[in-house]
Amino acid sequence: MTIDLGQPTPPYRQLAAILQDRIESGELAGRMPSEKTLMQEYGLAHGTVRKAIAVLRDEGLVQTTPGWGSYVTDRGPGGS
Repeated sequence: MTIDLGQPTPPYRQLAAILQDRIESGELAGRMPSEKTLMQEYGLAHGTVRKAIAVLRDEGLVQTTPGWGSYVTDRGPGGS
């Protein structure tokens, strides 16, 4: 999946949706890719990636521990 800058949906929301799909499919579990990795993978700015992760955190899909990174919460199949 890619980010479409021509869409009316902001890039951070597009990235959050992509990551949510990857979490729900089980593709992403445990530790999330680093912000730097996501920036490179999707061609986005640091602030955009941080906003996307904040959306996932607000939705309860990830938890962030300063200095350690973001981790997928146990909400997938078999989770709460």
